[in-house]
Amino acid sequence: MNILENITFSTDKPSVVHLIKSDQIKYFAVALGNGAVLKKHSTPVPATLVVVKGEINFVFADREFVLREYDTFHIPVDEVHEVVGVLDQNLFLVTQGI
Repeated sequence: MNILENITFSTDKPSVVHLIKSDQIKYFAVALGNGAVLKKHSTPVPATLVVVKGEINFVFADREFVLREYDTFHIPVDEVHEVVGVLDQNLFLVTQGI
């Protein structure tokens, strides 16, 4: 599968494609256009994010991180956050261990 052929960089909402979904792991790609928001949520399991294209703002209630291409980020468990696309095309991969 080619990820770019299965997503869109919308400014209205995130585009998500699941790459692997099993009993042990969830691996998915998220695309955001400029200003698009992955609304507030949290993860109940450890997760790692890798930015493969563009730039995103990873926002918590009390802090914010700017992540650029090839940056990695360990997402804290049970901490509410949202993600905002900065450039026209922003793509990141998330791996969640179950």
